[in-house]
Amino acid sequence: MGAVGKIMENDVINLKSLSASAPLLQYNDWTHLAIEQKVRPTSVVQSNTPNQLPKQHKKQLAFHQSLAKSRFVFGGNRTGKSVCGAIETIWYATGLHPFIKIDHACDGWVVSLTRQVQRDVAQAKILQYLPSEWIVKTVMVSGSAFAPEHGVIDFILVRNVFGTISKIGFRNCEQGRERFQGVSLDYVWFDEEPPEEIYDECLLRLLDRGGVHWVTMTPLKGRSWVYERIYLRQERQSDLACFWMSWDDNPYLSDEEKHYLIANLPPEVLESRRYGRFVAADGLVFPNFDIANVIEPIMFEQPDAYYLAIDPGYRNPTAVVWAMIVGENLYVVSDYEVAGLTVAEHSQAILQRTVDLGWDLQQVRILIDSAANQKTSACEVSTAAQYRNYGLLVDANVNKNLAQGLLEMKTLFGNAEGKRSLFIFKNCVHLISELRGYYWGDGEQPQKVNDHTIDALRYIVMDWQRVNYHRNTSLNTLGQGKKDLIKLMAGKRFS
Repeated sequence: MGAVGKIMENDVINLKSLSASAPLLQYNDWTHLAIEQKVRPTSVVQSNTPNQLPKQHKKQLAFHQSLAKSRFVFGGNRTGKSVCGAIETIWYATGLHPFIKIDHACDGWVVSLTRQVQRDVAQAKILQYLPSEWIVKTVMVSGSAFAPEHGVIDFILVRNVFGTISKIGFRNCEQGRERFQGVSLDYVWFDEEPPEEIYDECLLRLLDRGGVHWVTMTPLKGRSWVYERIYLRQERQSDLACFWMSWDDNPYLSDEEKHYLIANLPPEVLESRRYGRFVAADGLVFPNFDIANVIEPIMFEQPDAYYLAIDPGYRNPTAVVWAMIVGENLYVVSDYEVAGLTVAEHSQAILQRTVDLGWDLQQVRILIDSAANQKTSACEVSTAAQYRNYGLLVDANVNKNLAQGLLEMKTLFGNAEGKRSLFIFKNCVHLISELRGYYWGDGEQPQKVNDHTIDALRYIVMDWQRVNYHRNTSLNTLGQGKKDLIKLMAGKRFS
């Protein structure tokens, strides 16, 4: 039977108060779920102050409220990510989800990396939070059903609010892909990053029922398939939601425990263990490019300047970035990256996008890679001249100093004090993906791959900084002359 277990300090949800003999009421009619919208019940032990509100793990709450079919939680150790997975599994199995309407019995899998990890982590969490009186039957792979926490579970049959039975099955990746075939499921919880072939096989299990899945993981494998397929491309998938949990997000992790973990973890894994960041981030050109730099599109009444930059492609895609200057900040509002079209076709698309943004083309400063001034054997008219012929008055006088440009961009993404001045709208999926996957190569050069929209943005940043420099140095000439005279006189006095 289910083990009650002791509620851990960093676990913020509990279902032990549920009664197996409670009447089978409809969704949100349960008295213990009589809560306001967007507020999740919590079983945290109250402090000595009666009027003090219980602590709340806001990142866990956001995860449970998400309606995305695919949810990834990137979290460090002791951040509460596994609790999310376990509680979500129990809510689906019992039909008690406070934020999602579940109207039928649900069957699902809990997938772990190994048998031992299944027993010690995911299975232990399920047993900790699932009330024993809701368990109808426990079938074991090894060990006794009278003490399932000490063995390896095959599946658990669970009572649900519909008066029927749901099934929580357990799988581990040591069993191989074949063990994940042949059934239809409503949900899958992956505890840590599975092999890609097993992940794909599980997605097929969800197809018949339109099921959902969630992954709770600490990204220790560097640039794995999750990095390439999920992390870099998350904005391109409308049914995907990603969440990051750090030690600071867990209100039940004390400062003393944080300091202990910092002192005892190697520096090279601290980023992933504490913040849930990918280990390979040490090689990123822009390691400070963060989720805080990616924002929802917003409207500005009167930007200070409009920019459009083109990185023309021949065999590679042509990339374009639209950006606005508002005060001390630069906002990238749209991007474009397409291969295989002519200059005429690119020009038409660029002009249409500019119109869609509501911009007056006469007010837009248009930049293009200086290489576009060159003529080729295939065409006597340069690429820059062709764009001008189609109505885009491009300026090829751009600063292409790579090292300086990368440094300027990195500073804008976040300086030493944490101030950010460069923001990218979430719809700029090409640029965001490139920035997340932009790594140093050999020597002092970044890897020359997937950097087209980055180059276009770099032209804008360098031009903006040049304008700022001239603006800041064009002081009142009379005042500047007075300062120069004082310096000259002081020099003569002491010579």
